[in-house]
Amino acid sequence: MPFTRASAVRMLTWGANPDSSPYSHKQIAEWCDRFWCKYLEVDADAEIENLLPILTHVETQWDLYLVNTYSIEALQTQDFEQEQMPKEWFNEWLSQLA
Repeated sequence: MPFTRASAVRMLTWGANPDSSPYSHKQIAEWCDRFWCKYLEVDADAEIENLLPILTHVETQWDLYLVNTYSIEALQTQDFEQEQMPKEWFNEWLSQLA
C-alpha cells in the first residue's frame, strides 16, 4: 500500500473489520510503523503530518497489547499473525482522522 492518507484510512478500516481484511493486525501495525519511519526526518505536508501521531499510536499500542497479554516466552516464540487488538481501538483512530 502506498503511504497516503487514503491508504491509512483503508488500513485502519481493515483493522476495525478484521474478518474482511487482507491484512492481520500485526501487518497493519508494521505498515503504520513503516509509514511513520518514512517521514521521520522529512517535512511532510499537513495532511501527512496529521496522520503520523495516529500511525505511531497504532504501532505502539500493538507492542503494548502484546507485552501486556503474553509471557516473555510467548513473545519470543509466537508470530502473532492471528492476534487481534480490540476493534474499538481502530474505530477510535478512524474517528481521530475525521
